[in-house]
Amino acid sequence: MRNLLTLALLVAVLPATARAQPLDDVMAAIRNGGGWVSIPIVAGSGSTRTLPLPTMGLTLTGCVRVWDGHSGRWEIQVREMVADTLLTVRSVPGEGVPFSHTFGFRSQLEVDFTWSEPRDTTLFLWVGLEGAENDRDACVPKS
Repeated sequence: MRNLLTLALLVAVLPATARAQPLDDVMAAIRNGGGWVSIPIVAGSGSTRTLPLPTMGLTLTGCVRVWDGHSGRWEIQVREMVADTLLTVRSVPGEGVPFSHTFGFRSQLEVDFTWSEPRDTTLFLWVGLEGAENDRDACVPKS
């Protein structure tokens, strides 16, 4: 569960679609309490990778949740390339998975998504973040 925060970094660096963003977008995502990430899924799988990003010991705490409108089971495999760590998370739609993680000086993530249904879709993943300016439940997506 410790490395689930890598998904929080995803919302900061991939706020709307699977593409890398500058550090100021990371901070904006934290201030806003998180956001939705969309990942293209083809034949039941998809992946994304962030650019190397200075994380300078940043600690993120929050919750990851697959959109309620999806079906099946989802496996999310996160590899932190700089620290060479791997985490596999299994989830179903609507289930919040809390996390907390402290990053090193730099981070780069590679994330693979596998759906129990071998077809095409777009995965919508809420990554909620706790913060000093935010007292809401990180597992509950913003409307």
